[in-house]
Amino acid sequence: MFYHTNMKHRQINWEDARYLLSIARVGQLGKAAESLGVSVMTLSRHLNQLQTRLGSTLLERHSKGMQLTNEGSRLVEYLERAEAEIEAASSIFEQTGRSVSGTVRIAAPEGFALKVLTPRLDTLASAHPDLKLEIVSQTPGFSLSRREADVAVMVGKPSEPQLHFESLGTYRLGLYASRDYAARNRLPGCIDELPAHRLIGYVEDLMPSERLNVARTVWGGWQSNIAISSPVGQVEAVKAGLGIGVLHDFLLNNKDGLLPVFPDLCLSREFFLVSHPTMDRIPRIHTVLDFMRSLRDSVR
Repeated sequence: MFYHTNMKHRQINWEDARYLLSIARVGQLGKAAESLGVSVMTLSRHLNQLQTRLGSTLLERHSKGMQLTNEGSRLVEYLERAEAEIEAASSIFEQTGRSVSGTVRIAAPEGFALKVLTPRLDTLASAHPDLKLEIVSQTPGFSLSRREADVAVMVGKPSEPQLHFESLGTYRLGLYASRDYAARNRLPGCIDELPAHRLIGYVEDLMPSERLNVARTVWGGWQSNIAISSPVGQVEAVKAGLGIGVLHDFLLNNKDGLLPVFPDLCLSREFFLVSHPTMDRIPRIHTVLDFMRSLRDSVR
């Protein structure tokens, strides 16, 4: 049997690999070092050891931080699978029937988090008191691939092909105004009359996804006079009579006394449950994913 003379030198030290994963996820040496509880010097040493051992540059410095090279990206894909397998292997020593423990971070659009997820969380939290849940709203640049969350709810399918996704249901949206606004301003009878009205919508450069820009579907020239980054805030603005806005129907309680501006207008978007396929074998992630699946069609 023959062995490559450099085989031993090219073996990956898991400690070095762990440091690479941390840098890849946060994109900055300082933040990665802080998350690991080590100095930047220690972090750099481990990275250099790994690159020297493999004979390849894995990260490059850019204006916004560290970015993976093509070789680095390929390696990280393997390392993330290995990481998930190691954690899954550790779980076989848990007692059967024991409640799961650990931290799971769920990223979701604000409206879904506030109106769909949070009111139903007691079922999960009561069944697993040792499970710590972190609910975060998605922000521009959010990436599940960088492990900024364990599980995510997204509007539309993810663009990253390596992620697993499944539908959580379709929700409707409509163009609404308050009765007070309608009494003070004759509501538009057609799209062409919208420019004469005060419009409420998103702060465009803060939208987590362009898919949320439904107002542009209603009218391609939509420009918000009052821009609010929160969909819940937009509902409150319309209820207060500030103007006309495209609102999620599931955020309204029996329409909250609001008037549909164009009753025949049919708008919809779809929520998707997104995760890394390798993570489903980890008990705490699997438990949360099962719970999230139970919320399917709750936004109808």
